[in-house]
Amino acid sequence: MSNNDYIFALDIGTRSVVGIIAQEKEEGLEILHTAMEEHRHRAMLDGQIHDVVQVSNVVRRIKQKLESRFNQPLKEVAVAAAGRALKIARGRVSRQSPSLQEYSSEDVFALELAAVQNAQKALKIDGGDAVKDYHCVGYSVVNYYLEGQTIGNLVGQRGLNAEIEVIGTFLPRVVVDSLFSVLQRVDLEMKSLTLEPIAAINVVIPPNMRQLNLALVDVGAGTSDIAMTSGGTVTAYAMVPIAGDEMTEQICQKYLLEFGEGERAKRALHAVLTGHDKTGNVSTINETIQICDVLGFEQELDVQDMLTSLGPTVEHLACQIADKIIDLNGKTPQAVILVGGGSLTPLLPAKLAEALGLPCERVGVRGRESLRDLSGNLEDMKGPEFVTPVGIAFTSVKHQTLGFYEVTVNEEPVRLFNMQLGTIGDALVAAGVSLRQIHGLPGLAMTVEVNGQVKILRGTLGEPAKITVNGNEGRLDSPVNPGDEIRFEGSKRGADGSGCIGDVVPELTALDVEINGQPVHMDPQITMNSKVAALDTPLQDGARIRFQPVDTIAHLLDAIGNLEALKEEHSVRYVLNGVEKMVPVSTPEVLLNDSHVKLTEPVKSGDRISVRSSRITGLVLKDIVDLPKWEGKPLQVLVNDKTWTFPGQSAAVYLNGQPATGNEMLNDGDNIVVKAGRSADLILSELLLHIGFDPAPPAGKTKLDIYVNGFLGDFATPIADQARVELSWR
Repeated sequence: MSNNDYIFALDIGTRSVVGIIAQEKEEGLEILHTAMEEHRHRAMLDGQIHDVVQVSNVVRRIKQKLESRFNQPLKEVAVAAAGRALKIARGRVSRQSPSLQEYSSEDVFALELAAVQNAQKALKIDGGDAVKDYHCVGYSVVNYYLEGQTIGNLVGQRGLNAEIEVIGTFLPRVVVDSLFSVLQRVDLEMKSLTLEPIAAINVVIPPNMRQLNLALVDVGAGTSDIAMTSGGTVTAYAMVPIAGDEMTEQICQKYLLEFGEGERAKRALHAVLTGHDKTGNVSTINETIQICDVLGFEQELDVQDMLTSLGPTVEHLACQIADKIIDLNGKTPQAVILVGGGSLTPLLPAKLAEALGLPCERVGVRGRESLRDLSGNLEDMKGPEFVTPVGIAFTSVKHQTLGFYEVTVNEEPVRLFNMQLGTIGDALVAAGVSLRQIHGLPGLAMTVEVNGQVKILRGTLGEPAKITVNGNEGRLDSPVNPGDEIRFEGSKRGADGSGCIGDVVPELTALDVEINGQPVHMDPQITMNSKVAALDTPLQDGARIRFQPVDTIAHLLDAIGNLEALKEEHSVRYVLNGVEKMVPVSTPEVLLNDSHVKLTEPVKSGDRISVRSSRITGLVLKDIVDLPKWEGKPLQVLVNDKTWTFPGQSAAVYLNGQPATGNEMLNDGDNIVVKAGRSADLILSELLLHIGFDPAPPAGKTKLDIYVNGFLGDFATPIADQARVELSWR
């Protein structure tokens, strides 16, 4: 028989390990061989493996027994994880884009996976690391959001802000990894993994029974797993963290017994109750059970006394299960089905029926005997403890398990659990790689102020993450196969905006001239944050930069300041609109390349300049303030083919706080303020008033049509320079 013709299933429970070899038949499942062995020590607690070596020894003995009976080596096995291990969490992530962009499927998938990672972080409990401590076994999108509004799909949409919310399901890695460790020690490969409540419900409550509102409770030794059905589907899973071991520990505490002896006493009590009265009436039982306490003394325990001591503990278990059922279902179900070895706890069905307010006949224990479509070697499979291993085999045969395979991410092995072939994104999530850096962020911009104007030096674009599969470029949604080698290099942020002063000021060049026969070298006049700077000075974010071109003789003489000809009293200092300046006030004779010129004459490198003192005539205000350029511009309007001109507002000049005309003499230390005039501006009603338009209609006319530049206007329409206005009565 080939490996594909049979299934080897293991139920690694808190109290015992059950193994079965089964074969799929048309009419159901044929059981070929079975084996069961209890843990010799408490190697498992609450469904979790605590001693890998001890559990491995039990599994090895089960495997050897079955191999000897089956006469074939067993290489693959189907297993189940405790239902208590399944975790569900929501995650949400948003992405801000620096510019309006279209979201691709790759962008959306990256956001979904980042939201899954946030859901993992939401599972942090007692200081654990959720990213490392949990396997994601699936997720579904709750909502997409664009600019804060819910949207059906983000692919192809454009926006600055996108958000995604998901629900993720997770298994603790310690649960899965401990199972792997046990199986690897006994040379078994995990063929499939399911959850214990899923395995049980698949055989106890088949789909044709799920229209009923039923509760399945798998009572083990450490946990009680619960599954609810209604309306044709499984509606919820949950777990209560107490089960059969609580009863055993109560007996041990009461009668001072070692745990194994307490377990034997509990089973003996169950045997007495079962053999005496199957109706649940135990008040007439008058029997004893032989035990040996930890001191070595033989005792006879009265059955009625044992039932009395167990009563509160059984009632507590029943109430815990009932409360969880009501919480999941919102009401009392129609019936409750108990499976698992812990379901044989004395008085449990009656106590649970009482806690739920159900008739006793609506709460029942179902063993392997009640399962349909089973054949083969069934004689050794009696009791409810065989339900889960049969369910594991059935679930694996029907391919309703979590398939898994292994890949490597940056040379680290990663196991993927999925119902379908996983993607690179799944592998990165499983490896704990942060997906927030899939897209490289742009560098920060630098802002500086240059002569009062703000300039922005933008950062460079970031580099996206680099992903390869087996050396070839990959995408987040690319599928991965078993054994694939994935390399992930996180994105790189772009460089922040930077530069030097030469990048933000106009082209400024040094000036080499000859003044009065002496060579003079003059660099551009630049300051940054009030300190002298050069064109190659690196910029600082938020810096204030000032520059003054040296492009006229006046600028040159102003910049030099200590020229021999200006050491005499031929200059004055003044302040113009807050800027201190100095200018010669004698009427020096200035020659540029042997030609007489004014101080405003442009200069360039190589020029020869001569400055000779002459008689002092003083400096007039209008000589240094070019008033025409400060005047407001006039407005010209064509009204019915006639041009009208409206002057702009004149500039205002103040000398030492007093209005000035421009003809005043300038003295050392004067303060000059020039306020620019305002260009003329009109609206249509003002225009009509200025041109003396008569608003009274001519005889026989009632309506005035007004058009401005060919468009219908009204009295509030702005009139721009060179506008065409047409007025006509009709």
